[in-house]
Amino acid sequence: MQSFLIDVVKDVFNKNSNPEQLTFVLPSKRAGIFLKNIIKVELSSTTILPKVISIEEFIENLSNISAIDSTTLLFEFYTIYKKLTPKDAVDSFENFIKWAPLLLQDFNEIDRHLVDANYLFSYLTDIKRLETLLKGEEITDLISKQVKFYENFETYYTALYTHLLKNKVGYQGMQYREAVANIQLYINNTTDNIVLVGFNALNEAEETIFQDLLDNELATVYWDIDAYYIKNNPQVATFITKYKTKWNYFNTNTFKWATNNFLEKKNITIIGTPKDISQLKYAGEILKDIANETQNFSDTALVLSEESLLSATLNSLPSEVANVNITMGYELKNIPLGTIFEYLFKLQIHQKNGAFYYKELLALLNHPQFKAFFKDATSIDGLLHSIAKNNFTYITKNALLRLSDFDKTFSTLSFLFENWENDSFLAIKNCIRFIELIKEDTHLSKLEKEYLFRFYTIFKELLNLNQKFGHIQDIKTLTIFYNQLLKTEKLSFKGEPLVGLQIMGVLETRVLDFKNIIITSVNEGILPAGKSDNSFIPFDVKREVGIPTYKEKDAIFAYHFFRLIQRAENVYALYNTEADSYGSGEQSRFLTQLEIFKQDEIKKIVVGPEVTKTNINLKEIPKNEFVNNELKQLAEKGFSPSTLTNYILNPLEFYNQKILKIREIDEVEETIASNTLGTIIHKTLEAFYKPYIDRILTEQALIEMKANVASEVKKWFTEVYRNGNIATGKNLLVYNVAQQFVRNFLNQELHLVKQGNSIKILALEKKLDLKINVEGIDFPIQLIGEADRIDELNGTKRIIDYKTGKVTQTDLNIKDWTLITKDYKHYSKAFQVLFYALLYAESNHLNLNNQPLESGIISFKNLKSGFLKVNKSLVTQEDIDNFKTELDHLLLEIFDVNTPIIEKESPFIL
Repeated sequence: MQSFLIDVVKDVFNKNSNPEQLTFVLPSKRAGIFLKNIIKVELSSTTILPKVISIEEFIENLSNISAIDSTTLLFEFYTIYKKLTPKDAVDSFENFIKWAPLLLQDFNEIDRHLVDANYLFSYLTDIKRLETLLKGEEITDLISKQVKFYENFETYYTALYTHLLKNKVGYQGMQYREAVANIQLYINNTTDNIVLVGFNALNEAEETIFQDLLDNELATVYWDIDAYYIKNNPQVATFITKYKTKWNYFNTNTFKWATNNFLEKKNITIIGTPKDISQLKYAGEILKDIANETQNFSDTALVLSEESLLSATLNSLPSEVANVNITMGYELKNIPLGTIFEYLFKLQIHQKNGAFYYKELLALLNHPQFKAFFKDATSIDGLLHSIAKNNFTYITKNALLRLSDFDKTFSTLSFLFENWENDSFLAIKNCIRFIELIKEDTHLSKLEKEYLFRFYTIFKELLNLNQKFGHIQDIKTLTIFYNQLLKTEKLSFKGEPLVGLQIMGVLETRVLDFKNIIITSVNEGILPAGKSDNSFIPFDVKREVGIPTYKEKDAIFAYHFFRLIQRAENVYALYNTEADSYGSGEQSRFLTQLEIFKQDEIKKIVVGPEVTKTNINLKEIPKNEFVNNELKQLAEKGFSPSTLTNYILNPLEFYNQKILKIREIDEVEETIASNTLGTIIHKTLEAFYKPYIDRILTEQALIEMKANVASEVKKWFTEVYRNGNIATGKNLLVYNVAQQFVRNFLNQELHLVKQGNSIKILALEKKLDLKINVEGIDFPIQLIGEADRIDELNGTKRIIDYKTGKVTQTDLNIKDWTLITKDYKHYSKAFQVLFYALLYAESNHLNLNNQPLESGIISFKNLKSGFLKVNKSLVTQEDIDNFKTELDHLLLEIFDVNTPIIEKESPFIL
C-alpha cells in the first residue's frame, strides 16, 4: 500500500534538491511524526531534516501570540467581565462559568473565520430586540436583562481581545486573526519553502493565509481526495472542490492530487452488534484474526468514533496485541481518583456545623483510594458498622475519631474531616496535602503515579490562578469548576508512536493511511454527530456571516470517514444496533452510502451474543453433623413464628440466618423504616396501657392517653431512632403518621368503651413459651413467641398482634390447612396468630369449649375493619389440633436428617 505521505515526500524531493530549506505544515502533530519517519527512509544521503510542524505551531509562530489554556482564559475573562459590569449585576463566578465557555467558543469561531465582530454582535442584538417586540410580551426585568446580556457581547469581546493582545497571549481564533494581520510581513521576510499537506476544511483565516502564500510562490499544497468522491460524493469533496474552483492559484497551477484509490478492490465488512461493549469485544476478535496473518500491527488502526470508550477498548484487546499506541488523551473524568476530590467537596458543602452527612461520608470511606491508606481494611469496615449501629445521619470529626478508636492512619487523615469553613483556598491546599500523602504509597503503579501527578498539577494551577485572581471564593464554585476541568482535561499517553496497533480518534487519522481499518460506533448521531450546535449565535446568523454550522461539520466527518478507507485493503465498520442507545441503533448514513458505492465488495452481518438456556440449579444442603447440632441448639433455644415462617418462605435463608448465623449488614436509617415505625408504635402503646394491666379500661383513662400522644411518641422516637432527624422531610411526615395511628387506635378503643363494652388488659408484650414433643423427633422442641397484647373483651380472651402495614380479613381465612406451612404469601399471618393461640392455650391449659379465645391482628392501615380474627371466629380446639398437626409436619421436615435444606425458587417476599 502506497500511502499519501510517501507520495508527497517523493514528489517534493524530486522537485527540491535542498530538503533543509523545506517546511512541511500538516493538520496535526501526530501526522508530523509519521512524516518525519518517511523522510528518513526516503533521504538517500545525510542531510539536515526539513522542518515539520503542525498548523497550530505555524499559526502561533506567525501570530507572535502564545496560546493560553482554557482555564486561565476563563479567569482572565471573568476579570474583564467584572470591570465592565455594574456591581449589582455581576454574576458570581459559579454562574459565570456556566455560560462563559460557550461565549468564548463563539469568540473563537468569529476570529477563526475572520468575521466582522462589530457587525455580528450588532446584528445579533437587533435580532434579540425584534424577537421581544414580535412576541408582544411585556418587557419584564428578566427579558431586559437577557437583551442587555446580548448587547454586552461586543464590549466583552473587544475588551478581552485587547487585554490578551497586550499580554501577547490568546485563544486559537485570536492567533489566527493576528496571523492573517502578519502574513504580509512574513511573506516579505521569509525564505522558507512551505509544503502544505493533507488539509481539507480550512477556516477563513487559513484560506487567506494559504492563498497568500501560494500566490506569492512561497508554498505548494497537496490535497488528499479521491477522484471518485469529486464525481460521486460531493459532500466528501465539499471543501476541496470549493478551493479548486475558486482559488486563483489553480487557474495557472496543477491541482495535487485527485487519486484513484477508492475503486481498488477492498474487503469491507459492516458489523452490527448490540451494546457498545459488544463492538469492542468483536473488534478484539478481528484483531486476533489479523494477528494470525501478521504479528505486526503497525499497518492497523482501531478508530474510536466514541472516544469515551477508550477504557473499555483497552480492556478488550486480545493478548496478541503486544504494543499499542494511543493518539487520544484519556479524560480525567474516567479516572477513579477524580471522584474522591468531588466527595471531599460535597462533604464540606453539605456539612452542618462541622457534622458531615453520612451518605457522602460513606462514599469517601468506601473509595478504594481512601481504603488504600489502611493496611487492614477491617478498620474501615468496623467504622462503617459503628456509624450504622449508632444511626448517625450527621457525624463530626471527633465522633469519627472516637468510633475509629483513634486509629493512627485515620488521625493522619483527620484534616479531611475538619470544617474547611467554605474556604476554597483551604480546600485546594488540603487536596494537595492529600495527594502528597497518597504519593508516599510505595505500591502505586507507574500509571497511578501519572494520574496523581496530573491531579497535583491541576490543583497547583488552581491555587496559583486563585491567588492571582481570587475568583473562586467558596467550595461550591470550586466543585463546579473542578467538574468542568475533569470534562475537558485529558491525560496524554506516552510511547513509541510508530510501533504496534494505533488506537485513534477520527480526527487523529488525518493524512494517515493503514492497510487494516477497524472503526467503531459508526452510528447516526455519532458519525456524523448531527444537529448538536451549542452556541449563542443562531443557525441563520452563522450562515449569514460565514461561520460553519452542523452541515459543514457533517461534510468534515464525511471526508475523514471516506478518506480513511480510500487506500485501506481491509475495512471493518461496527455500529451499535441497540434501539435504546444514542443513535437509536441506526447505522450511519456514511455506511449506507458506502453500501451503494461498493455494493459488490461489502459483507454485512449482525452479531448477537450467544444466548444459552440456563438451568437454575437450586442449592441443596445436606444435613451433616454440624447442621444437626445447630438445629438441636435452636430447638433448646426456641422456635419463634418468624423463624418458622422464614423457613417456609425459603429454607436457604433460614439456613443462612439460623445455622450459619449470617446477619444482614447494618445500615444508617436515614428515613424511618417500617419496622422502626412499628417498634415506636408498640412502645408507645405499651407505655400507655402498662398502668392498666388487670384493670378495666375507662373513658377517662383513654382520654388522658390521647392528650399525651405527641409527647409519648416523641419520647420513643428519640429512644428508638437514635441520632435521627425528625424535624424535616419524610421523617417528619412519618413522625406525624405515627401520632395519627396511635390517636386513631385510641379513638377506636374509646368508641368501644362508650358503647358499653368491657376491655380488660391482661398482658402486654407477653412472652409465651411451650415445650412440645413431636413423634419422630427424639428430643423436645421449645416454641417461643411474644404477643403484643392479651386482653379480655366482654369476657372473651383476645391475643392481639399489632401491624402497621395493611392486613385484611382474607389474610386470616384458612381454606386449606395443609397449606399453612407451605404457602407463605397467603398464610404467614394466620400461622403467626395461631402459633400464639397454641402457646397460650396449652401453656395455660385452657378448655376452649368453655373458655373462649380469639387470636388475630389489628392493622393500623385498616383500623376500620377492627380486630381481624382467624376465620372470623373463636379459636376452636379443632383449629388448634389442625394447626398442631401441620406444625408437627413442618418440624419433622426441619429435623429429618435425610431431608436436605433445599432453596425455594422465586419465593414471595412481602
